[in-house]
Amino acid sequence: MTPEGARAARAELDALVRNGGDEDRIRELSEHLATAQVVAPADREVVGLGASVTVEDEDGKQVTYRLVGAIEADPKRRWLSWQTPIANALWGARVGDTVGLPKGEVEILAIEYPAT
Repeated sequence: MTPEGARAARAELDALVRNGGDEDRIRELSEHLATAQVVAPADREVVGLGASVTVEDEDGKQVTYRLVGAIEADPKRRWLSWQTPIANALWGARVGDTVGLPKGEVEILAIEYPAT
């Protein structure tokens, strides 16, 4: 789980507990936070957990994905769990590398991590 995701999950859990929120969501967040490992990037030039990765396909279309923990995933925002095929293909890549994604090869244009 990213540091940002851990903060957001704790804030959501606190708000739910204070306001008598959804018991199932409280249980889900509590269980996840009890076992989650918060991971900060070791090398900001390599794709890893928390990275926003901009890629370009063979047609010149650019897309940015963010690799996050499972509970943080939001496919509509292109926030992908580190366990997905796309995240696995991007993991460990550097700017300039070419990687194969399910829809074809892409080049890594940029890797960015949130400020700490």
